[in-house]
Amino acid sequence: MHGPDTDEVRAAEERRLHFERWEWGGRLPSERLRGVRGCNVLGLLPFDSDLVHALDAAGPEVQRAVALLAARRACETAGLIDVLWVARALTELTEGHPLPPPFDDEARMWETLRSTPLVPGPSVLGAMPPERPPYFPPPPAGWTWVPAGESGHDGARRYELGRLPGSLVPAVFGDEKLASPADMTHTAALLVHQTGTPHVPGEISQPHFALPAVLAAADPDPLKAALDAVWHALHTYGEHYPELLKEIRSVCTERAGK
Repeated sequence: MHGPDTDEVRAAEERRLHFERWEWGGRLPSERLRGVRGCNVLGLLPFDSDLVHALDAAGPEVQRAVALLAARRACETAGLIDVLWVARALTELTEGHPLPPPFDDEARMWETLRSTPLVPGPSVLGAMPPERPPYFPPPPAGWTWVPAGESGHDGARRYELGRLPGSLVPAVFGDEKLASPADMTHTAALLVHQTGTPHVPGEISQPHFALPAVLAAADPDPLKAALDAVWHALHTYGEHYPELLKEIRSVCTERAGK
């Protein structure tokens, strides 16, 4: 027998896992991914959740190779690959050595970048992840989420619970609006997903994303190094990021087959 408190705890955990599965691209993350601290993994997920899981499963050797590749590609696309102090850092990374100056002091690194003459590259817009469907919490048995008429004047899309054909009428429902995934309950009968004019990223300074990719690749944790280096390299590529992710996925696939 389970008491009301136990049932509510279990239901809350099921709702949490349901949202987490959606957040992580349709599957639950490993404990290793959950435990990566101070990492941009949640920022990388909207761009390619499958790649995040592939990097997790790849193992330290592949993770380190991906981190190095991402750092190098970031510097290439940012026009830094022939800058002496950047090239030296990439060489030390490849050989497994600590990063040399000015990468040992982030403030000095940025100052060195400011004082380094660079040939301006083509203008590049910031990276924007592909659109994904909004999150819907699991409906009660016999019900499903359906559009609730036209969108409001605020552009929000509204959904309500609609009965499935042949289903029985469930117990009493409230009409509370869902405030956030954390407090979504089966008693809610209305969902509001805010929409509006999509944000269009402006032009970016590629060197300012590329150098953090080098720093990230030096992290002693191979998984964190790979995730963060790819995230920074992705934003270095900006609107052209699919080219980078295609290459990273290829590396993961090839090395996994060895």
